[in-house]
Amino acid sequence: MLSFMRARRSLVVGAVGLTLLAVTSGCATASSDGADGEAVELSLQIWNPADKAGVQNAIDAFEDANQNIDVTLEQVPEDQYYTKLDASLGAGEGPDVMWQSSRAQYYIDGGAIEPLDDYIAEDNLDLTALYPEQLVDLYNFDDQQYGIPKDQDVWMWVYNTAVFEALGVTDVPTTDWTWDDMVRIAEEVKAKQDGSYTAPMYYPYFFNNGGVSGVIKQLGGEFVEDNEATVNSAEGIEAYEKVKALQDDGLILPVASSGDFNAPTAMISGQIAFSKTPSWLLSLLSTADVPEGTFVAVPQPEIDGSRATDTNGLSYTMNSNSSHKDEAWDLIKFLTSDEGAKLHAEGGAAQPANLSADVKAAYFEANKSVSGLKETFEATIPDQFLRITTEYTAVREIGAQIESTVMAPFYAGTLTADQATQQTDDLVNEALSK
Repeated sequence: MLSFMRARRSLVVGAVGLTLLAVTSGCATASSDGADGEAVELSLQIWNPADKAGVQNAIDAFEDANQNIDVTLEQVPEDQYYTKLDASLGAGEGPDVMWQSSRAQYYIDGGAIEPLDDYIAEDNLDLTALYPEQLVDLYNFDDQQYGIPKDQDVWMWVYNTAVFEALGVTDVPTTDWTWDDMVRIAEEVKAKQDGSYTAPMYYPYFFNNGGVSGVIKQLGGEFVEDNEATVNSAEGIEAYEKVKALQDDGLILPVASSGDFNAPTAMISGQIAFSKTPSWLLSLLSTADVPEGTFVAVPQPEIDGSRATDTNGLSYTMNSNSSHKDEAWDLIKFLTSDEGAKLHAEGGAAQPANLSADVKAAYFEANKSVSGLKETFEATIPDQFLRITTEYTAVREIGAQIESTVMAPFYAGTLTADQATQQTDDLVNEALSK
């Protein structure tokens, strides 16, 4: 579906790579032994290009404080990240430190990721005091900690004041708006748009990752209870119908014509008036060449008093084959520390998971050209929940299948909401039973 949605959250681990992850020969990097202050070379692999500047800022500071360590940062294209990682880890090589998502369990099961408990204990780190507990737990398997949280996703709405002004629409999104307000505003925008506009707004069509799942939660529904899928419920059916109505009423692009649509680009060019936007893409708007005050952020519109949106968080993990595990740990510890996370935040991309007030302030300052961020995040984060493919790792494997075989036909009108929610349950239950 929409190309702008983050591939970082839906990349597929290659089956061949998984069968090789337990290989333990070789070393992660070609470097010296690092003893007694000798030079050490570390490698760090990431995928999101928007994060690269902030990560490099933190690396530079780390190298300044550790003159014997040189860190090479490699940003791999999103659609190639796990393919390359599988090949290198499967050969007993790969980066010393890497990003991982909720897919980490596959690499842990294959023996490719080093448990960090001894390092955490030695440095007396209280992870739940430093990072959101649900993101810490995301990388804890069999009572062992394999990752230190890097960032946390926050879904918000951003509107383009210039478009509203050009159309003469004075009814704009607010911090206390509701779903009905959103629909009303979009209808007014649509009524005043001409053929030079793409659509009034953007709303994710997906089941997961900012889409229908959040509406289910807002309505009080659940996805899974007692290890059984519960999407086929009154709340699930209503949620599916609410999002489809946005398409059918012409308030968002139809799925069939959305393949090449890029929401941030459309926002910057003024082709749409407002958009549901994830924090990892916020810097594309905050650094855009537009007049000051163009973009304003507000929270998710309420349904029944809820602003529920899904979240996820990446982590820094260590290659179990690294030749320099102590130095790799020092890098991970610094990147996720108050100082390292603040430097990363100054790059303006994803909000660090580090809970320090200074880190948050740095993130808001880096993106200050988007008004209302602090208030939006404060209102949004308490209602966040782990997305279904994050909380239930097995469901990740059928995420793309849900989109292609259920959601696409549903939006095309060949499945009813009752049929679509039941088919979603069938796929989820099949995944959970494996």
